[in-house]
Amino acid sequence: NNNNHNSITCTGGEKEGDGGKNKNSPKKRCVIFFPDIHHVGTQYYSDSTSNSTSNSNTGKGKTINDENDARIRQVALYYGEALAGGGVEVILLSDDKGCRNLAMKEQEEILVDNVNTNDDEHEHEDGDNDITMEEQRKDNNTFKFLYSAQSVREHVSLLERDDPNLSLSDVVAQFSASSNTSNNNDKTSSTPSLTKSGRKKLYYGAHLPQDELSIGTKAGRYYQGTIRAERGSHNRCYVAVRQGEDRVAVSIIGEQDINRAVDGDVVVVELHSIDKWIGGDDENAVERNANDKKESTVGIAEETAEPSIRDESNVTDVIGIPSTSSTTDNNQSTTAFKRPTGKVVGIIRRNFRKNYCGSIHSINGRKSQQGGGGKETKEVFKPSKRDEIANEYETEHQDGTITCVFYAVDARIPPVLVRTTQRDRLIGKRILVAIDSWPLDSQFPLGHYVKTIGDTGLKDVETEVLLHEHNIPCEPFPAKVLACLPPEDYKIELEDGRLDLRHLPVLSIDPPGCKDIDDALHCTVLPNGNYQVGVHIADVTHYVKAGTPIDLEAANRSTSTYLVNKRLDMLPGLLTTDLCSLKGNVDRFAFSVLWEVTPAADIVNVEFKKSIIHSIAALTYQQAQGMIDQPDNDSDIQAGAVKRLASLARKFRERRIAAGALTLASPEVKFVLDSESLNPTDVQAYQLFEANALVEEFMLLANVTVGKKILRHYPTLSILRRHPAPNRAMFDSLISKARCRGFSINIEDSKRLADSLDEAVIENDPYFNKLLRILSTRCMSPAQYFCSGEYKPTDWHHYGLAAPVYTHFTSPIRRYADVCVHRLLAAAIGVDPLPVHLSSKSYLHDLAANMNRRHRAAQLAGRASVQLHTLIVFSGEHGEKEEDAYVLDVESNESVEPSFTVIVPRYGIEGKVRLSHIKANDENLVRDASKHSISYTDVTIQVFDKVRVKIRVKAEQDTQKELMLDLTSPVFGPSPPNIKTDEMKSKKGEKRLFSPNSKKAIKAKKAKSAK
Repeated sequence: NNNNHNSITCTGGEKEGDGGKNKNSPKKRCVIFFPDIHHVGTQYYSDSTSNSTSNSNTGKGKTINDENDARIRQVALYYGEALAGGGVEVILLSDDKGCRNLAMKEQEEILVDNVNTNDDEHEHEDGDNDITMEEQRKDNNTFKFLYSAQSVREHVSLLERDDPNLSLSDVVAQFSASSNTSNNNDKTSSTPSLTKSGRKKLYYGAHLPQDELSIGTKAGRYYQGTIRAERGSHNRCYVAVRQGEDRVAVSIIGEQDINRAVDGDVVVVELHSIDKWIGGDDENAVERNANDKKESTVGIAEETAEPSIRDESNVTDVIGIPSTSSTTDNNQSTTAFKRPTGKVVGIIRRNFRKNYCGSIHSINGRKSQQGGGGKETKEVFKPSKRDEIANEYETEHQDGTITCVFYAVDARIPPVLVRTTQRDRLIGKRILVAIDSWPLDSQFPLGHYVKTIGDTGLKDVETEVLLHEHNIPCEPFPAKVLACLPPEDYKIELEDGRLDLRHLPVLSIDPPGCKDIDDALHCTVLPNGNYQVGVHIADVTHYVKAGTPIDLEAANRSTSTYLVNKRLDMLPGLLTTDLCSLKGNVDRFAFSVLWEVTPAADIVNVEFKKSIIHSIAALTYQQAQGMIDQPDNDSDIQAGAVKRLASLARKFRERRIAAGALTLASPEVKFVLDSESLNPTDVQAYQLFEANALVEEFMLLANVTVGKKILRHYPTLSILRRHPAPNRAMFDSLISKARCRGFSINIEDSKRLADSLDEAVIENDPYFNKLLRILSTRCMSPAQYFCSGEYKPTDWHHYGLAAPVYTHFTSPIRRYADVCVHRLLAAAIGVDPLPVHLSSKSYLHDLAANMNRRHRAAQLAGRASVQLHTLIVFSGEHGEKEEDAYVLDVESNESVEPSFTVIVPRYGIEGKVRLSHIKANDENLVRDASKHSISYTDVTIQVFDKVRVKIRVKAEQDTQKELMLDLTSPVFGPSPPNIKTDEMKSKKGEKRLFSPNSKKAIKAKKAKSAK
């Protein structure tokens, strides 16, 4: 019974000829019995007097769990009686101490009754034969328990004692925070946890009983939903609850209000009073604290804002509260918008993930490091929060196990207390841990070790970790999926209903080394002087039929994931890199969009056709750019097509921008990998060509054109992609920063934003404009997939592209949304029927939600891979670098350590530069929030300034390595404490670095005077 953590084990057997005396007998075995609930011998009657003792531990009668425990004990008793004398030992395993105590007490009462019965029988048979109760207790054959009751940890200890080669203690689940020996490790223990300082404390309030939660939810006092932690923190959560027809996100902030709930649990919440809801200054403070936490480490720069609760879960996160303002003569009714807050009062269902990946943080794990030939540096030891927690909770137990503190890579998971026998072996390793429970007398959840992945910091190990933590499907495709693939001798030949376009000069343009080529283009001159332009997309649905195992697998994966050193495909390799890939010089099936376009880029006509094509070239962006730049040559078919496409793309782009489309930017980088080990040797900024924009322009045109087509035929069933207009508050900081440099950012609509970004140019600093575009991108939430029937047409708009309708059609090899759109388009043009499941709006809602979740996870995994490889580069022999950086933000809070945030364009790195050598209250330090600047005496650093920083790797423990940024220019503040510029001390006394009249001193004085 998993809910009660009880089981019945029978052990026995014997080696031939030894009478069962040899404990290491190869015939010794363990058997798990599943009793027949209909057998009279295993029945439990709630009014049975023999089980009345089960109520002795409560004064309120039996609960359902009490009755379940009693049934299990009845089964154990049945087996004990049935197998008595057969050399078989029956054991009831239970981590419920009360259940174990009752097991012994009930058996004792039964045996006492039997002894008394035997006494009566002996008295009638022979009055002189008087055997006392005490004597019978001493006779093991007369007075013997029919089964024993043990905790799992006790049982494991006995097994390990019989066979020292076993190592099971680490995988025993924990249900109590008691730091006593294993005998007291019981889920029902009411003793508060003991820390090393000897404190006894109940950290949380008890959850309400299930019946009270049910009644309160039905009455509207409480609300039920799934708790979700915000990325980067386990102490900031929300629960989406229903309010009439709407769904509202209730913020749950702080460990007391979260009350032992973990991301994914189904919980019941109680709303706080309105005066405790978040709004105005409170909301700004909460957001500021969250941002401070997120910016505290150095990492790869973000591309977009974190998806809001509204966008991610399709819920509102604010409620309008009517209020009355008396600032004028007539009281005016106004509405204040606040975020509701609440607390968890009960947990309906635990949804602990199977395993969490991370590392042990031990007080024994801190060591000084100057890694190999690398540039890892040791910091002056200053206990971190993790150190304090490890020092408080790391405990050695009498049975040889040690309680350690485990930190998951996923910051949404709180620290986990793990009990293990191999602490020293696990330090510096990436391990998997399962959470078992979270009693109210433990500040953190309890768990157990599952397995070791490998050494922390190794590329392959860390790659496995990031895939695990972002839940990226990476298992090999199962046999039933591979069975859907065409046979090995399959040949692509023209079929009925397909348009043969193999005579056209089709070509593809992709990054170097691209194997999964989704798209190809052609552009030919028609007899009337117009152009025929074709976008040809791999016909994946020809091989992936709806509802088949390969389709269901693709729907689950939803997207391919691209890491620095590997690609995890949505579809098996035979399709991804061969049959569906539009490689050069082979026939391939395609879904083609064909336009007739004038040389002025006016579209005359459009057709949609299933086709067969023959690509004449698979070009790289650089090769295509060379063709764009070369002089006209009528004999070069490839170059002619590319140049015509480039000319049209420029005109299409001008129109899009004129309509309000944004030209945004992101700090993309690429790695130079060793050809054999695939280890990164360098990291560089990603170079873009006009050829990149050429391909992008025609893919956008195809997506918009197909989106309009499917929407006309299926107005409520189309899979579209929307990009909501940004919240004005998200731009406030950027507007203020641009203003202090003399520029105005207008966000009334995308057109005004685009125009103001175009005007924000500094002649001698070309990166300034790109930086503004990067920051503008971050002020917007990422685009989301949705079903057209779930939103009003006004909400279909794609803000960044200034497109009223947009979808994804052009990458079906790596995106499942495109596969769905191909099926919708095929049904719209009458070549295939629409699959039944695509006619269900509820199915499409769940499908879109999964695609959004998988798409975001793939993005985060890709960023984590870039972060990992960047760390490897800077941990190498020549890793420490000094580079130009631009200031993004300045810390204006006068009560905290001075710092500012920078981005390093060369490497796409962003993080805080800490000025730890300056005290927060230094009288020479001036912070100007309005100018986003920080000054010390006559040196000022302002937002968008260019500075020089040193990039290095800091290592505190094997499990903690991170990038650090140090300011090298300009010199800011006094000299750090460990640097003396005017004197040096020796054992003999003080000695000046140079005398006041030396040449060096005179030169220094002149330099200071000149300055």
